[in-house]
Amino acid sequence: MQRDHDVVIVGGGPAGISTALHLQAVAPALRIVVLEKERYPREKICAGGIGARAFKLLEKIDVIVDCPCVRFDAVAMRVAGETVVAREPWAGVVVRRIEFDHAFAKIAIERGIEVRDGAEVTAIRTTAHGVTVEVDGEALTARAVVGADGVGGIVRRQIGFPRGELRAQAVELDTGAAPGDLPRDTVVFDFSTTELRGYAWDFPTQVAGEPLVCRGVYVLRDPRSRELASPSAEPRTRLASYLAERGLAIADYRTKQFAERGFEPGAELAAPRVLLVGEAAGIDIATGEGIGQAIEYGALAGRYLADALAHDDLGFTDWRRTVTKHHLGWQLALRHALYRTFYSHRRPRIEPLMPSMHQLFRVGVQDFAGAPMSKLAVVRGTGQLLAAYTRAKLGSRRSTTPA
Repeated sequence: MQRDHDVVIVGGGPAGISTALHLQAVAPALRIVVLEKERYPREKICAGGIGARAFKLLEKIDVIVDCPCVRFDAVAMRVAGETVVAREPWAGVVVRRIEFDHAFAKIAIERGIEVRDGAEVTAIRTTAHGVTVEVDGEALTARAVVGADGVGGIVRRQIGFPRGELRAQAVELDTGAAPGDLPRDTVVFDFSTTELRGYAWDFPTQVAGEPLVCRGVYVLRDPRSRELASPSAEPRTRLASYLAERGLAIADYRTKQFAERGFEPGAELAAPRVLLVGEAAGIDIATGEGIGQAIEYGALAGRYLADALAHDDLGFTDWRRTVTKHHLGWQLALRHALYRTFYSHRRPRIEPLMPSMHQLFRVGVQDFAGAPMSKLAVVRGTGQLLAAYTRAKLGSRRSTTPA
């Protein structure tokens, strides 16, 4: 079969562009094309937080994404009536996806990678000899295809990957400052609504040069849970209540809603000649973090694809194992375990203990920032976790012991 390309990447967001850049860095002779359905600059609804770890990965291939952003040096968690703050210099930035994704794609184009925007894929066919991708009435042939097209992407649908159960919905808007806001160098995750299966957030942002705050609510949708049966559990209703507590009215702002797909341990991430990355493969369901992980998916996929193409080993049977063994995989697995534990019947016992586990929280922020994790903080955090677990177990036993 005459092939037009070695790799077709469907999706021109952070996962797709990161995969293309990292693959080119390892194997510059490969013919790569990125297909993006929308036209740049295109809006992408997202809170926009990116941990510095992602930028440190890009620096390794001499990539610096130049776009407006707000730097933050602290992450705060409101839980059990307390606010825990972990400070880490240059923990990350908050971007607008309409600006970040466009700037990222421009770098790929400047490096000679073919990036087609306004290119909607309508069909994908795989055979033992290659892949055919239908786009705008044209048939592109390739040795492999990468699905980087998000939560409802055509790659998953056409290849027949399961829909998956771990989903979340979020609704957000941008406001000015409000009483009680923390300093602008801090991003906030608010778990103080105990019946909410998710959290609210406040991220410092910048729109057309104006300093604003992106506020939103992230709500997990587990098909096994009936929590969202009542209208009061809908993300917009939750956000309205969150704003009202800060003297803001939701009707005064334009809301934006989006969905996300969570990483599920054991789920298939590949098929012969087809690889999934980024949100198409699954992101951190516990917090909804996606951009940094999408970039890390791309860094891992670039090296993996280069080796697979060099050896013509395109069954991709070990892609899931490769992800699982990598920092990305164990981070996703850990956060999935935290999601399963925290959003369960154990939450009433766990939540009051969380403020005491500030050292463990700090370790998580250091990992998010890509900073060397303090061994002392790890030891102390583990000790706090064990102490909290012991207190929870003792409390559980006392509550079940007859008087």
